Amino acid sequence: MGPGSWFTPLVGPVKLLIVFAAFGFAYGVVLQRSGFCFAKAGFELFLLRSRDAFNGVMAGLVVATLGFAVVSALRVQAGLDAKTHLLVIPFGAGTVVGATLFGMGMSLAGMCAAGTLQRIGEGYLVAWFTLLGIVAGAALDPFAAFLPESWRTQSQGVWLGDRFGALPAAGVAVLALLCVWLAVMKTQGAAIRWPARSWRSLISPAIAGGIALGLIDTAQVAFATPWTVAYPLALVRPALAGALSQSAWQAALPLLTLDAGLVLGSLASSAHATRARVRLPRRGRDVARALIGGVLMGWGIQLARGCGIGGAFSAIPSLSASAWLFLPSLFFGAWIGSRIIRRFD
Repeated sequence: MGPGSWFTPLVGPVKLLIVFAAFGFAYGVVLQRSGFCFAKAGFELFLLRSRDAFNGVMAGLVVATLGFAVVSALRVQAGLDAKTHLLVIPFGAGTVVGATLFGMGMSLAGMCAAGTLQRIGEGYLVAWFTLLGIVAGAALDPFAAFLPESWRTQSQGVWLGDRFGALPAAGVAVLALLCVWLAVMKTQGAAIRWPARSWRSLISPAIAGGIALGLIDTAQVAFATPWTVAYPLALVRPALAGALSQSAWQAALPLLTLDAGLVLGSLASSAHATRARVRLPRRGRDVARALIGGVLMGWGIQLARGCGIGGAFSAIPSLSASAWLFLPSLFFGAWIGSRIIRRFD
């Protein structure tokens, strides 16, 4: 079942696109205002030894996991299948390789897939080169000749709710996220002083953005399907080969509309903050890094079937087992990318 396909008969195809565009617009505004970004989280952790963006990612994951659990519980009470409209992704060795490549690419480019669309809305021309690289990487398949078939063949998606029950699995997921969060804070020498002077001293813009994105994603899954950015990119190769089915196109169209809404939301937010202007690349190497990073992200999306949003931010709350391979591999790749930047930049 494609994204939004069950919802289409209820509202009609045109209204469905409007709904997805509205969600995309909301994501774009929050991303632009908060600075939430997986690439920024990895960059700060491994190059600046900061944790602010990482805190935003973890806050968003916790909120979305709790929100998705509530939606799943309500669906069960209504006699519906809790996992039908969640993002349960097939996984295998390609998940680890792909997420690592994606993490390297986002570090080199300085932006993830969602961050690329946000930066385009802000007027960064270099983001267009990143997007070009992502599309090129998604269209090409340089691994076909030598990558073992076992690495390319992925198992069926595993929904942890089937193994443990939806609410217990969500509780374990939240506990695991909190443990990872506290462990990273400890390694960074962070401490929370209580009582705090104010909520503002505890909730940074990145954390507020993560919370807002988690809530918007919860609203989206309650009405349709979880937030994804890279799903349309997985269809680039069959589209170029003329093998894209009508059903696949119908599934991709709402998400393409969402991505366009994200760009418009970022543009509107930038204009409101009087920061809307064309921003030229400062150096030629920035363009080269954007292209190379984009290609690596495109390859990673093909192998792992997801980006930071679809592979982790929506997949962990969806209780997809694949996400627990994707997320650590993503940050491992970000660490490799940060080492490359430190060595050559």
